[in-house]
Amino acid sequence: MALPYQCIQACNRSANGTPDWILFGARGSKLVAQSSSGATSVWPAEENYKIVKEPDEPQEPPGKKIKLSHTVDQPSNFSTIVISSNKKYLVAVTAEDKCIRVYQIDSDCHLHQLSQRCMARRPSAIALAPDDSTILSADKFGDVYAVPLLQPPEDGQNRTPGSEQSETTAQKQFVPSASVFTVHSGRNRKVLEEQIKQASKGQLKTKEPLKFKHDLLLGHVSMLTDIAYTTVDTGGEEETPRSYILTADRDEHVRISRGPPQAHIIEGFCHGHEEFVSRLCLTKSGLLVSGGGDAHLLVWDWLNYRLLEKLGIRDAVLGFFKTQAELASMVSGNEDGFKIAVSGIWSVPQHHPENEILVACEGVPALFNFRLGGKQKPSTIGEVIPLSGNALDVTFICPSKETRTAVVSVDNLHKPGSTTETREDLGPYRLQYFSYQDGKWGADPTMDATLEWFSRRGADDSARNDDAKKAIRDILYGVQNLRKQAGAED
Repeated sequence: MALPYQCIQACNRSANGTPDWILFGARGSKLVAQSSSGATSVWPAEENYKIVKEPDEPQEPPGKKIKLSHTVDQPSNFSTIVISSNKKYLVAVTAEDKCIRVYQIDSDCHLHQLSQRCMARRPSAIALAPDDSTILSADKFGDVYAVPLLQPPEDGQNRTPGSEQSETTAQKQFVPSASVFTVHSGRNRKVLEEQIKQASKGQLKTKEPLKFKHDLLLGHVSMLTDIAYTTVDTGGEEETPRSYILTADRDEHVRISRGPPQAHIIEGFCHGHEEFVSRLCLTKSGLLVSGGGDAHLLVWDWLNYRLLEKLGIRDAVLGFFKTQAELASMVSGNEDGFKIAVSGIWSVPQHHPENEILVACEGVPALFNFRLGGKQKPSTIGEVIPLSGNALDVTFICPSKETRTAVVSVDNLHKPGSTTETREDLGPYRLQYFSYQDGKWGADPTMDATLEWFSRRGADDSARNDDAKKAIRDILYGVQNLRKQAGAED
């Protein structure tokens, strides 16, 4: 089973005035890279990528087996990748081990891991400060932490060997004060037996604190789903730009908080969603677009907490399904109960002043284009871009100063329109390319040859067992699970 790219990111930079780019993709537990010059790399390197296999088991009569531990060293899968503003670093999150990993990007598009810091809770989204000094990590328990992008050398040196030794000694010295000679009642004897048993095991270890520099900035009472960090110029000559943290959660909230060191101060809320909010997108003109389980995308003047308009994403998806013969049966007779879950909103980096976004919904083999009108005029829906598989992620590369190409990661495992049924013919190609031509998006065949290695890379790679397949599927499709079931407790 060839794995798709669950997330992709482009690093657009300029070499001697000539546009230069590197495309990064996370495929399972590997990072794949290809540059515009043709250089390629895979992290971890193939020779260092080893799987410890389970030993052959002797033939035994069938019976109930108790699973004691994992004997396979299963690497963690990437869930998020972000490029720093200076194009020198890639920050990634691996889901199962809850780690934030920082890589340095060299001139040959190779990645060198500088640090890995495992958080107490799994990060659900990350954002970088505009000056690339800080990583903001939003987790599934509603907290936002700040960690330095580059790990200070003093990290992990707060606990000295002497302190650890004293803790171990204290644990070994634990002995029940009573004994079998001083306890006579049956009830007290049972208590003593439990104390002796616990003493033989050692004291229960409390959860270890994080051993690297981190600061708790703010918290929600619900699972965080997305985060954005931005600075706004106040216009005064002597005033410094103000920073803001925008967070979204499962409880329909979009919160605007001040940036560090005053992140505990809530500036306001953007109220309007009736379902979970899964994605936030700041456009180049400063508008905020939010989406999730609602039938509409919401466009905000977020500095004033004012809702500007609603964009009918559900109707756009429903209309697309009706026009596709193989998808129409999925909505036939159930249009009233048809629901969508927004899995991605991307602001198009264009050279003209229009605000344009591309939107993806979970399990939908298409992208939806909206042109935002802003505060002066209403927005309009552009063309629908059909895909060969469900949309997973989108990034933009710049082949020249005037052009932008949307690179779309598509699901080559599951049938279009489904998140559970697998294809009968698993194709190796996992990317599609679209460029802006004559005022609309069209397929860009020139990129097929350029990125053929990247698109086909790992065609013979497969998930190693059922647990690995489920882990990949959970990363590809988890947005719809945010929807609260009727009668369920919040």
